Amino acid sequence: MDNQSPAEPEVYTDEDVAENKKEQSKLKIAFNFIGLLVICLSVGLLWSYVPAFKSTFTDVSPTFYYFLIAGFIFAMIDGAIGMSYGVTSTAFSISMGIPPASASTAVHLSEILSNGIAGVMHYRMGNVNKKLFWLLVIPGIIGSVTGAYILSSLEYYSKYTKPVVSFYTLILGIVILRKAYAMLKKKSSSANNSSKGGKIKNIRALGLFGGFVDAVGGGGWGSIVLSTLIAGGRHARFSLGAVKASRFFVAFMSSLTFITMLEHLHWDAIGGLILGSAVASPIAAKVANKISAKSIMIAVGIIVILVSLRSILKFILSVI
Repeated sequence: MDNQSPAEPEVYTDEDVAENKKEQSKLKIAFNFIGLLVICLSVGLLWSYVPAFKSTFTDVSPTFYYFLIAGFIFAMIDGAIGMSYGVTSTAFSISMGIPPASASTAVHLSEILSNGIAGVMHYRMGNVNKKLFWLLVIPGIIGSVTGAYILSSLEYYSKYTKPVVSFYTLILGIVILRKAYAMLKKKSSSANNSSKGGKIKNIRALGLFGGFVDAVGGGGWGSIVLSTLIAGGRHARFSLGAVKASRFFVAFMSSLTFITMLEHLHWDAIGGLILGSAVASPIAAKVANKISAKSIMIAVGIIVILVSLRSILKFILSVI
């Protein structure tokens, strides 16, 4: 009988980690390219063989092109700094006169594909803590569906819900500026906060609250849930994987609720935002590392704050 020494554990070097990240980046680009190709082929076939579809786009509203450009820019920003797509899209939509429910619908529909891809990638990389995922996804879905239902029910009163959502995006704009300031000072707020106590326990309540606010405000799932998990002492990599994977289901269910509840959706804005973000996704993956994240975060924070203040002031002046 041959004597065999026990297998030694495999050791990963920095070069192996860098190569793995490079391969994952290529996989993400490939997924985005395939998704974009499928969209282009589908549109081409519908344009050629479905006259009703072609006639719909013959007289395209200028709003479609505004949101097409906006969706492209916001997706590029999200690819560079990994956040703010929801808040920038929502703030822009409301400033363009889109009711909050339709604005949130556009944001969540355009996020379904990207978050699905991100969730699969994190799962393949072993970043998804299954227990944490299930603690987040069920309450997150309940919260998002509840928020979408309430916001859709108040669509008739969008004149009054707009300033509320604008105030929410104003707060998120301030949060973005604070994160940029922390990066400039080279401080790790997550590391400092994580040392202040044990791990956060009530994850279900966090998922419920995050899903509700995300649906009502058009964004914030990552900003609220991920930052709270990390600040509460949870592992950053596993928290990110679970939040990204659960985000797909939260976005899907809130979108489904909005579509079934709302009688009139601004499809020109929704279509432009979805197409613009889809086109930008593979490009953003390539240029993400070539742009100063700190400068973009500062610019985004200022823009979101100004746009939100404009919507709030416009409401105040209309009431006076």
